[in-house]
Amino acid sequence: MPDDTDPSLPLERALDWFIRLQAEDAGDACRQACADWCAADSRNARAWALAQDMWSSPLLSEALAATTVSATAVPDAAPRDAAPAVPLRPSRRSRPLARRAMAWAAGLLVAVGLGLAADLPLRLQADHRTATGVQERLQLADGSRVLMDTGTALATDVDGAERRTRLLRGAAFFEVTPDPARPFRVAAGPAVVTVVGTAFAVRYLDERVTVTVRHGTVDVARPGGPAVRLRAGEEVVVTASGVGAEHPADLSAALGWVDGRLVFEDRPLGEVMDELDRYYPGLIMVPDSLADRRITGNYRLDDPARTATALAGLVRAETLRVSDALLILRPRP
Repeated sequence: MPDDTDPSLPLERALDWFIRLQAEDAGDACRQACADWCAADSRNARAWALAQDMWSSPLLSEALAATTVSATAVPDAAPRDAAPAVPLRPSRRSRPLARRAMAWAAGLLVAVGLGLAADLPLRLQADHRTATGVQERLQLADGSRVLMDTGTALATDVDGAERRTRLLRGAAFFEVTPDPARPFRVAAGPAVVTVVGTAFAVRYLDERVTVTVRHGTVDVARPGGPAVRLRAGEEVVVTASGVGAEHPADLSAALGWVDGRLVFEDRPLGEVMDELDRYYPGLIMVPDSLADRRITGNYRLDDPARTATALAGLVRAETLRVSDALLILRPRP
């Protein structure tokens, strides 16, 4: 039986049925159609059961209470022997708030399910991919070495007259074997990085490319545009609007992941958790009341749940595990 992190489960469709059955005009025909959908495939039934389990869990109510939405608006679940089981509708007096709670929680559940599914076009393009929480070392045909960070996809072509690599998503640290006759090029979104022999990192997330140089020099440009030269200890950011100005890099923070560490100084908790969430095989949620708290630290990346608990302690908070795929921070009572 698939677990609740199985990306093949049709959670989005299950949640669509779930929300439709909350409507005032949802009658027997709608309920029967949902039951037929569940019966058509065992994965449909599993997705429906997972949505029911998470929705009816008291931990989800606690999670809602820990955020900006009131948990009192979450409808109770019907007995599980119904076919299919559907939560009871709330009273008219509480319905507007219930809609907000339902939308928030449904969005949360969709994020948990869909966030685990890889993008198919990316799968087809990549020669190498890493799963969430996994780093992988590669040695390319020319002897260059690559460390792929969590959730990274890479396409390589280093056998011909040119050495070309495409970072499709994520982050990678390159240690390039010198070869003046064949420059090593890394394309990532709107950026192209050209080197002969050096050690540097490229990060491509949210349409933003960051290039950080540990030693040596690299040239960074947009296709057809002028290049910015980076030296050891410098970095630059490239977006669709252009190449930014080079500036000194905090190498311990920018390249901490290369050594398996999450390093940060005076950063908002929400930003730090967003980074840690890349290594967690699920979703980490931080309420607004905690997100802006500023913290400093140096933590291991190989146990993100434990690290999240330690970070929560810095701001007098605790972690709440709703399921294997969802971890929520909340202030301590």
